[in-house]
Amino acid sequence: RYTDNFLIVAPGITIRDRLQVVQPNHPENYYKKRDLLPPDLIGRLTRANIEIINYHKLMRRKDPNAPSKLGQELLNPDGENDPFLETPEQMVSRVCATFGNSREIIIINDEAHHCYRPRQDQVSLDQDEKETVKYESQRASVWLSGLEAIEAKIGVKAVYDLSATPSFLKGSGYPEASIFPWVVSDFSLLDALECGIVKIPRLPVLDNTARNDDMPMF
Repeated sequence: RYTDNFLIVAPGITIRDRLQVVQPNHPENYYKKRDLLPPDLIGRLTRANIEIINYHKLMRRKDPNAPSKLGQELLNPDGENDPFLETPEQMVSRVCATFGNSREIIIINDEAHHCYRPRQDQVSLDQDEKETVKYESQRASVWLSGLEAIEAKIGVKAVYDLSATPSFLKGSGYPEASIFPWVVSDFSLLDALECGIVKIPRLPVLDNTARNDDMPMF
């Protein structure tokens, strides 16, 4: 019913680094900072094995000892079943190495509005929009294929998607801005601001007062 192993997938390095506060041993961990658990239960968090990655780590890597591009073309002329590219199983072993022989992990996708498979029936798009859709589709393909490989090799107990904008993007093949059908919980931005979960937006304003510094007024 439960697991001690958690894989958190972020869309980039910056967000991955910001998420380090969910590591129980982090000096600024949110469990203590936000007073999420009573002191006598904090120690139990050390049982959790939390791996935080950006989705790029799910890409299958080339063998660093592979021959030159020309050599690869000569050895693999049809371009299929590239022998110099990681297999999905090898990728999973690399990404999930910290879980050891554990089976069935929980996956948390952050900024999960980038992690779904677009439909093929695309709407009419201009050139810039086509480029954006192509980029998003490639990102989603890597992300989802990686999770499917993890499911196939070691099993996934549950997947939780987190997003402030849980809706389909333009060109996805779905009605633009329509909410993901798997949304089960909603927490409004205003509530998040009042609870201190997210930062309060700051906007620069016109300021004609004489001051001794060059910092903008917010």
